[in-house]
Amino acid sequence: AAKEAAANDKKRSHASVPLEEELDTDAERAKRARRMGRFGTGEAVGGGKKAAQLAAERHERLKSMKLVAAGVDNDEEKEEFWDSLTIRGTNTNLEKSYFRLTSAPDPATVRPQPILEKALRRLKTEAAGESYFYLQDQMKALRQDLTVQRIRNSFTAEVYEHHARVALANQDLGEFNQCQTVLKTLYGEGVSGQEVEFLAYRVLYSAITGVTGSNINTVLSTACAMRTEPAIAHALAVRSALQEDNAVEYFRLLGAAPSLGHSGTGDLMSQKNEQVRFRHVTVACKAFQPRVPVAHLARVLGFTTHRAYVPGDGERDPVVGPDGAPRVDPPWAQPEDVAECVNWLEAHGAVVKDDGGVPSVDCKESAPRLFVPEDKNAVAHGDQTLDIADFMASF
Repeated sequence: AAKEAAANDKKRSHASVPLEEELDTDAERAKRARRMGRFGTGEAVGGGKKAAQLAAERHERLKSMKLVAAGVDNDEEKEEFWDSLTIRGTNTNLEKSYFRLTSAPDPATVRPQPILEKALRRLKTEAAGESYFYLQDQMKALRQDLTVQRIRNSFTAEVYEHHARVALANQDLGEFNQCQTVLKTLYGEGVSGQEVEFLAYRVLYSAITGVTGSNINTVLSTACAMRTEPAIAHALAVRSALQEDNAVEYFRLLGAAPSLGHSGTGDLMSQKNEQVRFRHVTVACKAFQPRVPVAHLARVLGFTTHRAYVPGDGERDPVVGPDGAPRVDPPWAQPEDVAECVNWLEAHGAVVKDDGGVPSVDCKESAPRLFVPEDKNAVAHGDQTLDIADFMASF
């Protein structure tokens, strides 16, 4: 009992000390000083006069940053401080690899905006067919040069928009999300760009990844207010189809994706095709008895959407629904579509039999056998761009 009373007294005395006072003791200040001392001045042993000079300059910059962090509220002084750290590049190379900065950037290695504009045009045209490993490297170097020069304008938005589209085309959702996060900030600052297109992408991204929270609620609220835009109405319809597990509606919307003029819409939706197909087949094997023709499943599961619509071809024009979203009914399955669907079904455990010359799924036998096979393209670290085959192909 005495020990418990002493412990309670200690807790009360400790709780009575304000946090500010607790962090402002001599002991706490000494700890912080020791932690800062671990990094030293950065001067290399035997580095000579140049290394010592660079270390001194770095030390002065750190002192300035400490003053700012300590609460310098004068806007003019802050602007002068950041201007002193901003550089103007002089490099004229269109091709440059990305390296993570470990010190202040050298202007001789940074490209100014006119050169960056030429570099982006090259990546969009003559270098567009290069491997994703190469394009990723070049785009990150572009972004880095913009960042160190504090360039935040419509060209910056164009760079991030192109990088986001390239990432989507290569199923790199992580890099896409980084780009769209920066774009959201740029648009909020009044920078002009393809805001409607990327708002639609944010709606699709949240639906495909299942991300929730106040930020997504804000995105959805903004999207609902702009649903007269076909791309946004389409994204909201895709979200509803996924929530309802409606594969028929989902692949009708996927068929109309090319009509929006945004390649990223179809690229984003393709991330979910496998899951939508598997869920529908699972339900179909319970709902259809005894068998269901593969030709029907091939049409419903989107194995014919690659022939559903070609912009400029009036044969299968999209139909706009009451919600403002365009849709295209998938065409009837051809023999090659049926063969592709059979391969997919058998890879997922379905039993396909010949029913009077018509390939059909035996629902009773298939229902307990369905499974999701292991992804053969997956790599242990989760980054397909670092696969050994891609790495060796880059040489």
